[in-house]
Amino acid sequence: MIFDLIGAGKVGKAFGKYLCSTGNQIGHVVNSSIESAKRAVEFMGCGIPSTIDEIGNCDVLLLGVKDDMIRQSFLKVKDKLQGVKAVGHFSGAYPSSILRECDEMKIGRFSIHPNASFANPEIWKKMENVYFVIDGNDQGKEIIRELFKTFNIKFSEISEQNKIFYHIGAVFASNFVVGIQEVSNELYSMAGLEPEISRMLSLYLAKQAIENVENMGIKGALTGPVVRGDYQLVEAEKMALMDLDPDIGVLYGKFAQILRERVMKTEHS
Repeated sequence: MIFDLIGAGKVGKAFGKYLCSTGNQIGHVVNSSIESAKRAVEFMGCGIPSTIDEIGNCDVLLLGVKDDMIRQSFLKVKDKLQGVKAVGHFSGAYPSSILRECDEMKIGRFSIHPNASFANPEIWKKMENVYFVIDGNDQGKEIIRELFKTFNIKFSEISEQNKIFYHIGAVFASNFVVGIQEVSNELYSMAGLEPEISRMLSLYLAKQAIENVENMGIKGALTGPVVRGDYQLVEAEKMALMDLDPDIGVLYGKFAQILRERVMKTEHS
């Protein structure tokens, strides 16, 4: 199939590279500038750096723009989609119904969201290990089902109504972990540790925690003052943080509450 791509950012260009590697074709590639599109095409190894006015004459249009630009980008090109079989986007939060005009046009619409970080562009080499979640109308889902089955890509279908909770779950599992690493590094450094040591300790403990959850479940992985019942210590640490940075103090208190009232109550019941 021939895919046009609007928005060849981290996800768009990696997925485009994978499509090229599997015998599909990338047609027009539109980015914020022609120079940016040229760099994306160079990475993907196929495609034509283009303007948005050139979009069309493809089988599927992919929108890799940031979430809040999906609908705006689609509306700019919807009148140029004669012969296009489907339009899709990569958002994990917005459902494919954000492209609702596709139903009136009797073409497919879909969203495909990868449960993986695309910070490393070389992830395209491991796409078969990435688990996708999809939604769409009948035509759109059928195209993606067949495409992913051909690629041997794992996926599940999700209801559009509850998709926002799916994305929030992904944010907690991935993005917030990165933020917590930053806070941990800062606190280690405040204790007088060198930045390299702070980073090493933060990463080591985070990796241990994930490995323990994987191997022993949440109950078995939980350690620290909350599970020990050292609540005076928890309160003292919270108050120390409140004096230093109230936002971090509140965050510490909320996480301690989650461990006590959700994790421990659920796992120890």
